[in-house]
Amino acid sequence: MIRNLLATSLATALIAMTTPAHAADGNLTIYSGDFDSVAQSQGQSGGPGFALVERELAFDLKPGDNEISFAGLPPALDASSVLLNPGSGTSIRGQRFDFALAGQDELLRRAIGQVVTVEQSVGNERQNFTGTLLSTGNGLTLRLADGRIKVLSSYSSFELPRLPTGVVNAPTMNWAIHADRGGRQSFGLNYATAGLAWRAEYNVNVHGQGKDCRMDLEGAAMVVNRSGADFNDVMLTLVAGEPNRATGGGPEMMVMAAAAPRAKMMMADGAPQAQASGEYHAYRLPTAGSLPQGSVQRLPLVNRIVGAACERRYETAAQFGGWQPPYPIVDAAYGVNDGEEQAVVATLRFKNGKSDGLGLPLPGGRVRMFDGRDFLGETTLGHTPANAEVSLAIGKAFDLGAERKREDFQLDRNGRSMTETIVVTLKNAKPAATTVRVNEALPRWSDWEIVTSSQPYEKRNARAVSFDVAIPAGGEITLRYTVRYRWAADVQVPL
Repeated sequence: MIRNLLATSLATALIAMTTPAHAADGNLTIYSGDFDSVAQSQGQSGGPGFALVERELAFDLKPGDNEISFAGLPPALDASSVLLNPGSGTSIRGQRFDFALAGQDELLRRAIGQVVTVEQSVGNERQNFTGTLLSTGNGLTLRLADGRIKVLSSYSSFELPRLPTGVVNAPTMNWAIHADRGGRQSFGLNYATAGLAWRAEYNVNVHGQGKDCRMDLEGAAMVVNRSGADFNDVMLTLVAGEPNRATGGGPEMMVMAAAAPRAKMMMADGAPQAQASGEYHAYRLPTAGSLPQGSVQRLPLVNRIVGAACERRYETAAQFGGWQPPYPIVDAAYGVNDGEEQAVVATLRFKNGKSDGLGLPLPGGRVRMFDGRDFLGETTLGHTPANAEVSLAIGKAFDLGAERKREDFQLDRNGRSMTETIVVTLKNAKPAATTVRVNEALPRWSDWEIVTSSQPYEKRNARAVSFDVAIPAGGEITLRYTVRYRWAADVQVPL
C-alpha cells in the first residue's frame, strides 16, 4: 500500500478550525512553476512564484480628502500592480507604498538628524551618550549637547524618541482618497505578488510488464507560501500555466518573522474540476481556507484512477543532442565512443486518453512510481493535455547493459555518399528474456537509408530509427546495421 505524502510545514503547523460563518475574505489565484525556488528562499518582489490577490476593503471616510493606510501586505508584492478600485462618490488622488521595515540599519539611517541615546559597554560598566545622530556606518557619530563630536566605534544598543518618518512595522500602502460624502465606503483591492507557487505531485503504482502493464494514478497539488504574509480565509484557485512576466523586481524588503495565527486549513473532499482559464487550466477549491506564511499544504488535484493502460519498456540510446548541421558531417571521428557502455533505462509510457482510463489535463509536477511496495523511481511531468503521449523515465536497469561502437565508415566524395556501420551489443542478466528498444539517431545528413540490418527497424522521424531487440535470459545479442547517406551536387561538403 502506498502511503500518501503528508502535508508538511516549513515553519509552522497547520491547525484546522471550524468553517467560518462569514464570506471568504478575498480570492487568491496561484500560478504553477518555481515551486522549488519558492520553497527554498524568502519571497521578494520580482522573485520566483506568482499569484494574484483580490479582496474587499472598507474604510470610514470623512467628506473631502482622507489619508488612509493599510498594512498586512506581503513583502514580496509587486508595488506597481496594486490597484484600489473606488466605489461611487470616491476617487483615488494618490498612492504610496512604504516598504522600509523597522530593521536596525534602516532605523539608524532614517534617524540621522534626530536626537538618539546610545549605550556603550566599557569593561564591566555601561555608559549612555545622548546627542544628534550625524552618521552611521563604522559605528555612530553624535553631536553632543555641548557641541562636542562623539564617535562610537562600537555600541550595545540605541534608543530613539520616536519611529523615523517612512519606517513601518509592516509593508504599508497609503492612499489619498477624496470622498463626496462621509461614512463607510467599500473598495476592491487587486495586486500581484511573488513568493507563492504550486506543483502537482503524482503517485503511480504499476502492475505487469510490457504492454500488459496497468497502472493506478492519483494526483495532489503542493502549495507553498513564502510571500511574507498570511492569507486567511480566502478562496483558492490553482492555475496550471506559466504566463510571461516582464523582468525586473521591485524594492527589496526584509521579511518579518511572525507567529502564524490559528486558521482553517485549505480542504477539499475531492479533486476540483479543471476549468479553462485563458490559455491555461484552473482548479478552484470549493471552500475557503488559509495559507499561513512559511507553510506547504497538500490538496486534492486528480482523483484516483485505477487500471489505466500503460507500457513498461527498456530503452537505450546514444547521446548526440539535437543539432542538425547545414551540411553532411563527413568527419570519420564524429560521434566515436567505441566500447563505451550506455545505460539501458526503464520507462513507463501511456496515452492520456479516455479509452485508457485518463483523458484529462495533467498539470506539470513530480511523479513517483512504485511496483507494489517497491519504489521504482521519480521524474518530472510537464503540463500534459488530454490525448497526449506520455513517456516517463523510471531509472537505469540494473541487469541490462549496452555497448555501442562504429565498425566501419566509408566516404565517397565523387559519389556524394558515405556509409557507416554501427554495432550495438546488448546484454541481459535477468532470469527471463527481455526486449530492449535501441533508439538510434542518424545525425550525419537528412537523406539516408538503412542498407543492411540484423534486426527489423522502424523509422521514428526524419533522423531517427529504433530497433526492438529480444535478448534471451542470461544472454546477449548483437545489433549491426549499415546506413548510407547521400547529398545533391549543389550541397557544400567540408573538406
